[in-house]
Amino acid sequence: MSSFERTVADRYLKTHRRGAFVRIMVRFARGGTALGVFAMIVTLAVMNGFREEIQATLFSATAHFTVFHLAGDIPDTEAALRTVRAVPGVRAASPIRLEKGLLRRPDSDQPPETVVVKAVDPATAEGTSSIFDSLKPTPIRQLREGEIILGQELAQRLGLRIGDTAALAVFRLELGLGGQQPKLAAFRVAGTFYSHSSEYDKSWAFIHLADAMRLARSEGRAEMIEVRADSIDAIETVKPRVIEALGPAFHATDLRESNKALFAALTVEKWAFAAVLSLIVLVAAFNIVASLVLLVTEKRRDLGVLLALGATPKQIQRLFELQGLRIGAVGTAWGLGLSVPLCLVLDRFRLVKLPAAVYDFITYMPFRLKLLDVLLVGALPLLVSWLAARYPAKKAAALDPVDALRAE
Repeated sequence: MSSFERTVADRYLKTHRRGAFVRIMVRFARGGTALGVFAMIVTLAVMNGFREEIQATLFSATAHFTVFHLAGDIPDTEAALRTVRAVPGVRAASPIRLEKGLLRRPDSDQPPETVVVKAVDPATAEGTSSIFDSLKPTPIRQLREGEIILGQELAQRLGLRIGDTAALAVFRLELGLGGQQPKLAAFRVAGTFYSHSSEYDKSWAFIHLADAMRLARSEGRAEMIEVRADSIDAIETVKPRVIEALGPAFHATDLRESNKALFAALTVEKWAFAAVLSLIVLVAAFNIVASLVLLVTEKRRDLGVLLALGATPKQIQRLFELQGLRIGAVGTAWGLGLSVPLCLVLDRFRLVKLPAAVYDFITYMPFRLKLLDVLLVGALPLLVSWLAARYPAKKAAALDPVDALRAE
């Protein structure tokens, strides 16, 4: 675009003596664009933040994905572990078994609590799950056979403390004097964990892998192998490599697959909110159209003179399109200049607190910016502004210089 269009567009936007109403409408258009950009950036940042926090919470008690054998227990667990750990992108791998059972104090009449019992290898469990970071009073690697680790909320509900004995009934039936009965075992409470998620804290317990193998009579075979990749985003590439290395008898799954409906709903909500808030930008576009139409009417004589002196209709059209783009660009810059630093500060210092009764897994409102979201939000007002300026620009380009000068 030549300096002619830029110079004329700049003088038209900065006119002072006449066109006060046009200037007010231009300011409203800029303000509306800035408000729309601000609202979209903040909304997308909040939705990104909640999605990331939900993912982090889901993956705190489990690894990034779990590998299991289609026929049941993994036949050669040690060989499978060596194969998995050799796959590029795998940070850690650990064998586990899962059981469901009832837990209670032996000396209490309180009804038992239903629990998910996860048997882990103390030597490698810390590498695949971050839930053990909150374990007290001893680290997970010091877990011994005959000991159990409980969620803090579960321990409080059962009245169990460190060193107490807990009775566990596992839902694996064995033949006894009274017929088939669940397997019973006594464990010493060795520690508690706090995961910031009541789903885990009130219904999960951890025991030594050897204890679970003995209860299941699996003869040293693990039920599954938990795998942690370099990051959550790397799951999609690492998981197929692991299955390819192990063979067709194995399969892998992660919590994003089992919670696919949840993450799909979060994605739909994110872009639905953004679409609704983008209407603010569209409303601002009407102000751009109105202000440029009024400007064309006000500058009718000037446009006639420019056309008579040799300006082409294409140049007149481009200068009005440039005016619309400048209005949108200024509003976009204001919106981004306010929203991006605000989101960074709010997320960095966690200034917006959330009540624990509403969200137990997060104590503050996260604002996570994505570069692609910022680029899309920044491009939308520019495109809308250019399209809004097309109609008055074509009207200005279609002026007959003779008619314009005669009318004056």
